[in-house]
Amino acid sequence: METEDFKLAPAMDADEGAAKVIGDDGAAEFERFDVPLLEMVRSEHLSNDIKNGSYVRYHRHCSNKLRRLRKNLKLAHGRGKTFQKKPLTVELAQKDSRHLVLLLFSAERAWSNAMVIKEDRRRRRYVGRRFMKAAKLAERLAEFSRELGEDKTTLEADAYSSWMSAISLLERERLEESLENFKKAQLLFEGMKSFPSVGQYSNSPLPSYPGLATAFGAQSTLYRERLEELEPSIAFCRYSIARQKGEDPTSMMNAASPRVDNLVAAKIDAALSESRKVQAESFGSVDWCGRNIPIRTEKVGEGILLAREAVHTMEQESDFDKKAALYDKIFIAYNDVSRTVSKQRSEITAAAEKETLSQIAEQHLQELDLISQYIKHSRLRQTIARNLLLVQKHVEANSKPDDLVRLYENLRQNCQEILDLDGILSDPKSRDMTQAEIRKFEASRCFWLAKSYKSQHRWSESILLFKRAEMLLNDAYAESESVGDPKKSDLAEMVKESISLRAMAHAQGVLENLKLDKSFKEGMQLTETGRKRTVVSGDERFESVLRVRPRA
Repeated sequence: METEDFKLAPAMDADEGAAKVIGDDGAAEFERFDVPLLEMVRSEHLSNDIKNGSYVRYHRHCSNKLRRLRKNLKLAHGRGKTFQKKPLTVELAQKDSRHLVLLLFSAERAWSNAMVIKEDRRRRRYVGRRFMKAAKLAERLAEFSRELGEDKTTLEADAYSSWMSAISLLERERLEESLENFKKAQLLFEGMKSFPSVGQYSNSPLPSYPGLATAFGAQSTLYRERLEELEPSIAFCRYSIARQKGEDPTSMMNAASPRVDNLVAAKIDAALSESRKVQAESFGSVDWCGRNIPIRTEKVGEGILLAREAVHTMEQESDFDKKAALYDKIFIAYNDVSRTVSKQRSEITAAAEKETLSQIAEQHLQELDLISQYIKHSRLRQTIARNLLLVQKHVEANSKPDDLVRLYENLRQNCQEILDLDGILSDPKSRDMTQAEIRKFEASRCFWLAKSYKSQHRWSESILLFKRAEMLLNDAYAESESVGDPKKSDLAEMVKESISLRAMAHAQGVLENLKLDKSFKEGMQLTETGRKRTVVSGDERFESVLRVRPRA
């Protein structure tokens, strides 16, 4: 189904804000056009489901649109023997603003055709040519806009041309030139997003265009969206340039955004995979619990590197939701490596049933057991870190104490599972640190359990639990100090809070007992004929509930 075309008038009246170009003789030669280029592109992309990769449909739509435009503008080339190319010139484009739309969708058609060809392996070599054609048409659109368009249209055309050139150069692996064009487009969108006055950007490398004060207010959201799309592309170019120069490419963005073009997203994934493969080849061993464990399988090395990358990215992230998503990625990576190790171990075990294992195979089997324990230890450590993050969130949200009790119980179980690993026993430092963590989590669990009873007004139980929590917290503080735990100050603060809460619970319990004692002394009050009577003080005035029958 074809979308409705944008209706652009051949010319605009001066009363509607069109800018007239005045010749040397003082007469108006033509009026500059205000064409919403980027808004048109976004509307057509949404209508044709470009977000989900419907490039064939969009290419067909652009072809139909161009056919209608050429027919209406009387620029049809004809077919067969009647074919006669009708070039588009600036003088011809002065008559109707739809000539700019013609150039815009010519570039869009070439771009969408390149995206279609990219998915076909047999025609893959033609992708670069189509991107080059799209970039040339976008540059031509920018040239026409400088001659015929208003300031807003000109800036949009320049930004669009820079972006299209960057995509074309990226496909041809000309990374530095692509980065320069991406940065130029970013600079233009940044300026259009918030452009209050011309004087504010007088020292900026942006082109000088008059009358920008009121041109960009309505479409600032569109420009912000374009900026979000550019950031991963710029990060990818910087990452690839750093790799080519032999530098540390840790400045790459975390992951491909769902808004990124498929071209850039595919290149990001390919670059990450290639980088991990190169590192996995030289990834000889891992150090764990005082042991150096060799990594003899490339796939295992890639999985460990993938998990480490996710951990590094997560540590730099501050948003809770993004951290939670990265933790999922970490656990998936560790699970994949664990399955790979289990598969290799099963293959060796199956071979052992048929024939006696060699000394090398037995050594490999031992190494796989150690790698499996290392993966379990790493996964449990990340589980503990995630649970501590959840504890922090619940404390900040002032959640129920019962939620914290469950989390600290899970933390204690995670540490106990670490102690059950055979490799931990050979490392006294790791073992002592884990035992200190168990003491700390047990004390914290008791503290929050006491707060839970206090919230239910069960004063006696809460007082006893606060006392026990203080004892456990002091023991945990001493043990944490012996192993050099940097977070031991949190335990001291918890002890102070426990003492305070215990005193409050004791006071509440005494007050409640005083109220009960007073009620018993005063007795129960009943109302009879408008007067208050006390059961205890005037019990002889009321008949007994039990009607005693007289003896016969």
